[in-house]
Amino acid sequence: MVILQYIIAIIGFSLIIIVHEFGHFVFAKAGGMYVQEFFIGFGPPIFKIKSKSGTEYGLRAIPVGGYVKILGMDRNEEIPESREGKSYQSKPFYKKFFAIFGGAGFNVLFAIILIMIFLSMGVTQPSTTIDYIQEDSPAEEYGFNIGDTVIAIDGEEINTWDEFAEKTQNRPNEKVTYTVEREGRQIKIEALLDVVDGKGFLGISPGYIEKKLGFTGVIKESFRMTWDIIVTYVRLFGMLFRGQIPFEQARPVSPIGVVSIFQQSISMGIQNFILFIALVSILIGFGNLIPILPLDGGNIVLLVVETIRKRPVPRKLLEVANYFGVFLMVSLLLVGFIYDIISPFDLTKM
Repeated sequence: MVILQYIIAIIGFSLIIIVHEFGHFVFAKAGGMYVQEFFIGFGPPIFKIKSKSGTEYGLRAIPVGGYVKILGMDRNEEIPESREGKSYQSKPFYKKFFAIFGGAGFNVLFAIILIMIFLSMGVTQPSTTIDYIQEDSPAEEYGFNIGDTVIAIDGEEINTWDEFAEKTQNRPNEKVTYTVEREGRQIKIEALLDVVDGKGFLGISPGYIEKKLGFTGVIKESFRMTWDIIVTYVRLFGMLFRGQIPFEQARPVSPIGVVSIFQQSISMGIQNFILFIALVSILIGFGNLIPILPLDGGNIVLLVVETIRKRPVPRKLLEVANYFGVFLMVSLLLVGFIYDIISPFDLTKM
């Protein structure tokens, strides 16, 4: 069973990389660029076929990830006269930009589709029905019972746990009147809230209900969730570079660690695994936009600089930037590899 989970984990991670490369492929083709190769996996090829356009498609011995090779992306590459008009370097700014950005764009699109699948399987959400009461809390002191359903706060109707939480947290050290439904009767309970981390605290936890969203609801919620995830990642990246995230949480992860985390997510159920792939797809898409070579973000910076300068960046400078980027990524990979052995990630503790 565990072996099967690891196989599925490898497939899931590879799918994210293939989608990313497919994004580059689609926009390069749409921009009239000559795509030389599109392979799944790495190592020696075990199967390949050439299309009429000259693109070579194939499968390599180790079917993990994939890559796309676009004519002219490598500055040292010799461009045949017959294909000069189809090289990356010969195209206008916007076509180059989309060919680079297409990888991250497809990662986000892939995530939206996965989140739609996740939501269509049904989601659990907190209700306003009390499932737990903390000892020595205002909820226990003022007579709340497990099974009570909070329907109003200070006479104002509430329908979701988020509404309950917001209105409660905004009233630290204040008396608040809650209307609850108990055994078919409505009861008003006035409680003096405690203060925890500067917020109002009652001391209850909600029960969870499963909810099925309609087609329109799934579409709307998938875009909202994707946007929220992107905003969260941007904030986390900012906190990371400001040193506001502990190293244990921000440390790099090697491919071994990634596959292990994927395997753990599978053990939590297929629905959670689908959501986890979506989260990692967005993370990889945006991670590739970090402005260092040879990542997509570095290539975008290079494209912008060369467009402004109206001439190529000196080859020597480009080589130094590439060497620095590769050295940085290999160093992070080695650190991640060491930590994945001595202190592997445990999703159940995060």
